[in-house]
Amino acid sequence: MKNSLRSLLIPVLLIAWPAAVWSFQLTPMSAVIDLSGSSPTTTFEVTNPGNSPVAIELRVATRRIDPDGTELNEDASDQIQLFPSQLVLRRGASQTVRARWIGQSTPERELPFRVTAEQLPINLNRGQTEASGLQFMLRYRATLYVRPPGTAPDLEVLSIDVDDPERVTVNLRNNGTRHQLFFQGAVILEDGDGAVQEIDFETIDAFLGVNVLPGEDRRVRVPRDQLPFEPASMRFRFN
Repeated sequence: MKNSLRSLLIPVLLIAWPAAVWSFQLTPMSAVIDLSGSSPTTTFEVTNPGNSPVAIELRVATRRIDPDGTELNEDASDQIQLFPSQLVLRRGASQTVRARWIGQSTPERELPFRVTAEQLPINLNRGQTEASGLQFMLRYRATLYVRPPGTAPDLEVLSIDVDDPERVTVNLRNNGTRHQLFFQGAVILEDGDGAVQEIDFETIDAFLGVNVLPGEDRRVRVPRDQLPFEPASMRFRFN
C-alpha cells in the first residue's frame, strides 16, 4: 500500500546519544474538524508504550500537492491551535492533544493540513550515563482536514496523453470542495470503439493512494502493462 495510506513514520538518526531506543505513537493518522458541529475541534492521542520517558513537539502546516505529487507546506499556527504543542510522556502514559480551528469561521471549501509530531532529542533519564550510541527519533505526519458543511469532490479527467510508449499520463482536476482519495473503487476505461472495461484501483496501482485536493490538479502516469488497451476516455467509481 502506498505511503499516503499508512502511518508515516520518518526516523531521524542521531549520533552520540544513549543507545536506548525511545518511541511513541500518534493516533489517528487522519482526522477532520467538522465545522457543521457544535465545536470546531478534534483530538489526537499521543502514547508512550516504551520503558523511558519521551519529549514530543507537535506542529501544524498547510498542505498543497503539486501535479506531480510533491507536497508543499507552510506554517499554519495562525489557523490551527494545538494544545499542548509540547509534552513529556512518562513510560506507559498517554496525552490527548486538541486541535482547534481558529481561522476563517466558514471557509468555502475543505482545507487540508499536516500535523507533525516529532520526538525531541532530550535525555530525560537523569540517572542514565550518557554513552556513545545510535538512536532513532520518530516523526509522525498525520492529515487534518477542516471541513465546512455541504462539501463534495468533483473529479474531472482533463486529458489522457498516450504519446509515451511506456506510460499513459492522465491529467486530473478536482473541481469540487472536498478532497478525493483513490482508495477503494475502480477505473472505468473506454476505447475508441466504445468497448468498456472496469478495473479495480488495486490492479492499476498507479492511482492507488493518489489524493486530489479541492481546486488542485494531479498527473498520474500509468504503465501501459497495467491497461488492457489504450483508453480514449476514462472515469472512476469510488466506493
